[in-house]
Amino acid sequence: MKTFELKSGTKVMIDESKLVIERTGGKSAVKGLFAGRTMGQMTIKTSSLTGLIFFADYLFICASGLPAPNDFKLTSVGEIKQYPNCIVGKEHELEELYQYVNGFLK
Repeated sequence: MKTFELKSGTKVMIDESKLVIERTGGKSAVKGLFAGRTMGQMTIKTSSLTGLIFFADYLFICASGLPAPNDFKLTSVGEIKQYPNCIVGKEHELEELYQYVNGFLK
């Protein structure tokens, strides 16, 4: 299992069968509370991944059965970051995560 620990406090763990987004760390949970972001854990089967959207400070994971915004306009970035399948972090941290998860897309 490969683990990515972001400075925001979010932890992403990935293996052959699943991707787990964990927002239970102090900093991530507190930030989430004030920003209206989802907290706790989310598990996504790697076989259900359908795509990734990487833009500046967020990585949006698209998968069968998960919510997705109707559009990705700049005016809706704040709303997009509140989705449970959106990971917010520094661009350089998310770049490595994007490259790794991209390897699971078939």
